[in-house]
Amino acid sequence: MGSRLRDTVRFLFELFCEVSPGDQLREPYIIRKYPESYKNEEELKNVPKFTFPCQFEEPFVQVYSFVLTSMDSKYTFCFCRYDPKSKAALVLLSHLPWHDIFYKLLNCIANLLNSPERGELTYFLESCRSRPPMPGHTLKVTYNAGHSVFTCQSPDPKLPSIPDNHNLTEYFSALEPKSMIGLWAALLNERRVAIVASKPSRLSACVQAANATLFPMSWQHIFIPILPKHLVDYLLAPMPFLIGVPKCVMESVRMSEIGDVVILDVDMNELRTPFHDVESLPPELVSSLKKALSDKNALGDAVSRAFLRALVCLIGGYRDAIKIENGQLITFNAEAFVRTRKNMQHFLRKILQSQIFQQFIDERLDLLNSGRGFSDEFEIECSYYADKLNTGSGQRLKQQYRDWAKTVKKEGGAFLKTVKDKANPAVQSAVKTVRQGGKNMKSAVKGLKNKMPKTGSRPSSINTMDDSRFSCGSATPVSSDSSDSSPSHEPPPRDPPPTIPLDLLTEMEFLLSSSNVQRRDSFPNSSRDLDISMPEKASCGSISDLIKLDDSPTCLEDFDPLKCRDRNDPIKSKSSTDSALLHEYGLDFSQFGLEPAGSSTSANDNTTLPKGWTTFN
Repeated sequence: MGSRLRDTVRFLFELFCEVSPGDQLREPYIIRKYPESYKNEEELKNVPKFTFPCQFEEPFVQVYSFVLTSMDSKYTFCFCRYDPKSKAALVLLSHLPWHDIFYKLLNCIANLLNSPERGELTYFLESCRSRPPMPGHTLKVTYNAGHSVFTCQSPDPKLPSIPDNHNLTEYFSALEPKSMIGLWAALLNERRVAIVASKPSRLSACVQAANATLFPMSWQHIFIPILPKHLVDYLLAPMPFLIGVPKCVMESVRMSEIGDVVILDVDMNELRTPFHDVESLPPELVSSLKKALSDKNALGDAVSRAFLRALVCLIGGYRDAIKIENGQLITFNAEAFVRTRKNMQHFLRKILQSQIFQQFIDERLDLLNSGRGFSDEFEIECSYYADKLNTGSGQRLKQQYRDWAKTVKKEGGAFLKTVKDKANPAVQSAVKTVRQGGKNMKSAVKGLKNKMPKTGSRPSSINTMDDSRFSCGSATPVSSDSSDSSPSHEPPPRDPPPTIPLDLLTEMEFLLSSSNVQRRDSFPNSSRDLDISMPEKASCGSISDLIKLDDSPTCLEDFDPLKCRDRNDPIKSKSSTDSALLHEYGLDFSQFGLEPAGSSTSANDNTTLPKGWTTFN
């Protein structure tokens, strides 16, 4: 149990492939893939079967997604675009759940394949397969002889909105409030849920959107947005599941065999359930939620916020059950949680046993005990709700957390550091590896001295997301407010990318290039304050009631040794900081002629590019 997202994500996407639906003599198969070096045999085996789970009869282009679950219970998100005219599907695999961005990228790939410049596909994919952009930055890639541009920004950590979010838009347009509320109640009770639809695009969108309505919780059991026909026995599983079933697959199932299953027929807008989950919720909450979902012209985050506020009414009192005592781990008191809502104690006792709620509490406690704190839309709504009830729970909890943090600071931070090291074994392992392997790495790269670029830039086949670094190729990481550069019209042909294995060296150069910038191989899930309009009755201090660390310097900083050591000295020389870090880990790159990150590169760069490609500084 735990988060299904990976802690680190190195590439925007892991694999691109083109999949054929096959025929009567042959099952679906992969026509081609990029990169060719991708060797995850299990995923390569499953991708064609999930891409074409059954025979598609829709004459229109379909965009849909499915999920592959690894042995460590982590998700790989797979995004598909099927065009019946081309008789093939374009598929992208990524560790990032950025549905709308990857649907946009698939459209760009389809446009490129249908243009005279289809030979640029490899270069285009190479440029896009870079580090995910940080918040506030944009990845830009030109294609189609410089006439088209693909832009990608890290999604804001805000609630899904209509019409920007494809999944929520499809979900809301397909279902009536009664069906959405019934499905939401079934998920809270962790039922066996099957969503049925004929169109793959609508089917996967409804499954993904239904899961999103549980925010800040998430589904922890079997999760299959589109069920292939060869896995139909999953519907017989005795444990909770959320499965999207194509209608033609569902027709082959005997209903008497699958038992008590909540079935939502999207095409008929009909929910069939043997349970009374909606009746277990407070009537006033159901009435309020139904009213909020009845406006079919709703735009923005009105729909997702309606579900969020309903969850605040149900479980927002968890903050009153947080137990903070000096010198001890912060814990959660289940009995105190049940007492926070007197009119729904039966429901709260039941949800305490659910894995979705346990995972939510475990995540919150980990963030508190590691000294990171948190702030999201759910906490903001909890503060508004506490102000409405005049409980002041948010302010009281924050004051307790401040006192706890001060005590930890007086004790030298040893307690917090121990907790955080346990919560972040990857950081501890990385530091140990760098310390022990520093000298070996130095020796390994010594023979590459004459092959290193003289300007200090990375090879053209590697794209970075740092604005202070020079990047060749068509991938252009820029700040959101930066202006576009004009592409050159007749660049010389591009040389093939170097085959020298410089990954380790470039990774170390990247890590040490900026002391205050977050690593780009991390999934951008850092929490931050969100700007929302406050209700008239909300007090001006509501935002300050969030469970979040103070801005004043404390010992609760990150213990990542690869980050800046002195946050109070931003003017400190970058080169001296890099030299200190290199010296500490037994590394010395000065012999390779690498310039400090941020130094200007030569204007006369010899990197050559194919027709229609350009270089941005």
